[in-house]
Amino acid sequence: MTKTTKTVSAPSRKTPVKRAGKSDERVHLDLYAAIINHRISPGTPLQEDALAKAFGVSRTVIRKVLQRLSLEKLVEIVPNKGATVAKPTADEAREVFEARRVLERILVERVTANASDAGLEDLAGLAKLEANASDKGHKKQRVKLSGDFHRKLAELAGNSVLAAFLTDLISRTSLIIALYESPGAVPCSHTEHREIAEVLKRRDARKAAQFMDHHLQHIEAQLELSDSPVAADFSEIFKSRAKA
Repeated sequence: MTKTTKTVSAPSRKTPVKRAGKSDERVHLDLYAAIINHRISPGTPLQEDALAKAFGVSRTVIRKVLQRLSLEKLVEIVPNKGATVAKPTADEAREVFEARRVLERILVERVTANASDAGLEDLAGLAKLEANASDKGHKKQRVKLSGDFHRKLAELAGNSVLAAFLTDLISRTSLIIALYESPGAVPCSHTEHREIAEVLKRRDARKAAQFMDHHLQHIEAQLELSDSPVAADFSEIFKSRAKA
């Protein structure tokens, strides 16, 4: 009779329990939104420890997110000094607006030629929603809808590369407005958006380009130079996120 040898499995290693927290993508979206919605001011230091604590994630996650935001021109990383929210100079601000005027002139011309009637109705609908948010004093929603209007315009133009360029410029414009906006100024007028939408519906490329150029010049005209640094309490800004 053959004796059966019982195989004893080696004790398995205990799988490390991952700390509950957000993915890199979720942290990126929240930090990105906080910057472009002016909850964190240009020039603000972005300490990895403070952000990791606020989000309930590791410093490794925060470091990856900051590197991605740096590529998107929203964060500046200086070796041995750390990261800060990008603080565009006055010259950079003028260059961004010049680039937007050139790019959005091309976009409105393409939209008048290529966009569907339904797409133009959607664009006009965004302008109306923005007007409602402004009338109700919902600044955060108004700012978001303002950006959505320009992004929708790029989408209707039918060129994904130009749309990506504009998305980058819109984010950088938000930083510029946060840094240089005059007190009481309305950075992106919903009435001007409605006017642009109306002439686009009439397929008037020349007038749409004129209105867009005037619109962007109007925004730029409301800016003034200011270099006042503002501190940010990350735990307060992201307190609801850390509990998620």
